[in-house]
Amino acid sequence: MSLDTHAHSNPHHEHPDVVGGRNRLGVILLIVADVAFGLSMVFTYFYLKAQNVNEMWLPAATEENPAVAAISSSGAWKITGVAALGLLAHFIALRNVRGGNQSGLKTFGLIAFLTSIVATVLQIQQFGAVPFTFYSGAYASCWYMFAILNTVHLLLTAFIALGNWNRSRLGIYKADHWHVDIVNIWWVWMVVSSLLGAFSLSFT
Repeated sequence: MSLDTHAHSNPHHEHPDVVGGRNRLGVILLIVADVAFGLSMVFTYFYLKAQNVNEMWLPAATEENPAVAAISSSGAWKITGVAALGLLAHFIALRNVRGGNQSGLKTFGLIAFLTSIVATVLQIQQFGAVPFTFYSGAYASCWYMFAILNTVHLLLTAFIALGNWNRSRLGIYKADHWHVDIVNIWWVWMVVSSLLGAFSLSFT
């Protein structure tokens, strides 16, 4: 009877910290692959800018098309700032759950989710505000690549943050909170990735 009860209470026959450690490793490996892609984009940006093959970094005006001008990087920095606030909120939520404060976890988890939504909206708005298309030269193509990557990251963050908050609302993290630790790892990389994009776009 005792063995049967134990099997139902812990069907994995593993301590939650063991499961959490394995999942954290999986997330870290995925982030490492994403880091490689993000850094390759930074390298490509500065490489194409330095080469400026056929003056196609920021093409001059032609009979068919107007000159392509770089835009201010202030929008990218603003998005990064909002994302950083979300990271801070999630870190506070993590500290609360580590201290056994479920209310703080739910409150700051919700704030983190809302900031991810705000950052996503700001990023999507930028697509309609730029005066060029994906094919308007090397700078424009790089700008879109940074913006698309950041949009994907933010959408994924919003989805994860929503799930994280909902699980905390249901009291799932009362027993253990390794999921919250994993989400924090992703938040850190998402903000760093956004920061790299904003930094790169500051050099035109």
